[in-house]
Amino acid sequence: MEYHLITTADERTWKFDRPVLFLGEWCQLYNRRDIWSKMDSVVAGPFGIAIDEKNKNLAYIENLIDQLVEELTSSLNEFHNTTHSPRYWRILLGHWLQRYVEVLFNRYFTVEHVVKNYEISGTTIFDNPDYCFAVTDSSVFFNVCRDEIWNHYLYARILEFVGRVPVSKIRYVDKELNGFTSKPTKPTRRKWKSFIFDFTKWLLGLTSSSKDALLISTYLPRKEELKLYLHLGQFPQLRRSPALIPVAFSRKERDEFKLDTKKHIGFEYFIRQQLTDFIPVSFLEGYESLVKQSKQLPWPSKPRFIFTSNNFDMDEIFKEWAASKVAEGYPYYVGQHGNHYGTLNGHARWPELVTPDKFLTWGWTNDNPKNKSAFIFKNIGRKPSTYLPDGGLLLIEITYIYRMSHWDDYFEHGVYQKDQFAFVSSLPLSVQKRLTVRLYGDHKNHCWFDQQRWKDFNPLIEIEPGICQLKQLVEKSRLIVHSYDSTGVLETLALNIPTITFWQGGLDHLVPRAKPFYHLLRKAGIIAESPEEAAAFIGVHWDNIGKWWYSAEVQEARVTFCNEYARTVEQPLKTLKNLLIDHEK
Repeated sequence: MEYHLITTADERTWKFDRPVLFLGEWCQLYNRRDIWSKMDSVVAGPFGIAIDEKNKNLAYIENLIDQLVEELTSSLNEFHNTTHSPRYWRILLGHWLQRYVEVLFNRYFTVEHVVKNYEISGTTIFDNPDYCFAVTDSSVFFNVCRDEIWNHYLYARILEFVGRVPVSKIRYVDKELNGFTSKPTKPTRRKWKSFIFDFTKWLLGLTSSSKDALLISTYLPRKEELKLYLHLGQFPQLRRSPALIPVAFSRKERDEFKLDTKKHIGFEYFIRQQLTDFIPVSFLEGYESLVKQSKQLPWPSKPRFIFTSNNFDMDEIFKEWAASKVAEGYPYYVGQHGNHYGTLNGHARWPELVTPDKFLTWGWTNDNPKNKSAFIFKNIGRKPSTYLPDGGLLLIEITYIYRMSHWDDYFEHGVYQKDQFAFVSSLPLSVQKRLTVRLYGDHKNHCWFDQQRWKDFNPLIEIEPGICQLKQLVEKSRLIVHSYDSTGVLETLALNIPTITFWQGGLDHLVPRAKPFYHLLRKAGIIAESPEEAAAFIGVHWDNIGKWWYSAEVQEARVTFCNEYARTVEQPLKTLKNLLIDHEK
């Protein structure tokens, strides 16, 4: 059977008078199921979700990124008349490049997969030759990957490149279809809290020395970060990069920037060809302005060292400043931000792992001299919670956020959602009545419709929509259930809070070195192999969770695991200070 291909949830491109093929489940928004459920339709099978495919594709992507870093170093240096090293450019645009390659890989081979496996009669796209793919900076790209129109035009460009699907165009032009950088955006007015912050920052800046260490977004609690300044013999500072000065997209300048495509075919040709249109303005038209802003920062001109656990990703001004200081020979250190570091298979080439002089971990080193064993930053100053034997059951959820993986993570999240419902359904009714489902705080800004899904599943379940502080919910619970391999797992284990977790795929996502530690948790009952197993385990132990949790087997497994991945130390700030200044000895 022939199908009309639909690539987007935007119904203006849909056909209702013939069989249709939805490119993926993202086309079928939950709140529009009364529309698409009545159509003569099928959904294309998901791309790249098997673990062997994920690992194989990621190895290919990482190799391709290494090639592109070298090529971009040459092209950008020529374009900007600079002589920066690959390390400089990887610090500045490495995270954007990682996402760009993964996103285009996913979109390109999803189309290839469909073209090879289905008979397609045609597709409908918006006809707008002026659409702009480029975004202002890395943070906007992070958000645009889930935008329906942006993705629709990307699929259209891939279909045009592949050339095996008849395309019909409909003319529909309005400002929402023109892209994200057709005109520079105006800075928003700053609120009074920002003025107070800026004044305090300026006042503290008067005490700063040109040779002070630069600390920014350390992932430590604010109070502990201020104490760290004192341990280093410095006055505390409030560091924040200013907003980027808007710079307009320029088609003329873009046409002068190219990567060599002569030696490449297929996807490797396509991704180099498209980079001219997709690279953010901040790295091309706005680069001169970016450098000017970083040079005007009132930060140490000869920093003792640079340390961040967050701004290495989407803070363009900080990254340019840091990369320039690294080129001058000043030490650059990055701290672990959340979980997966040291455990997730195939991610040893993340930019924050390969660009700094040191990477400060939450315990592990994996025998890499660059990795230095620190502790779990988020738990500094927090005391282990008191066990509440008559408390409730707390299930912590994540929402579907972005389509930035090289596989079909939207489909995978659908499996995740089914697992959540299976877990709750398998709980004894007496435990279900004590259950609180805590939704991801930002879920309303995404299109998964979490609250509606849970209401339709079981209107009697208590839903906390992400408004209350998680700490308060934890303190009212006798047991915490983490529904994915999250930072929260490390936090509650380190605080000795009764914890159970389950996730799809078992331990397939882990590097071999990490698996023995996770197996200890599995043997102790902390990690369940399925939602049903987790529910059954809770049913057995519900009336005396403490007896299970404080048993010798569970505590030994917890301590062994935490020493590797969620370490605690008696003097955390002294430990951190020594790690940050040991290059001075």
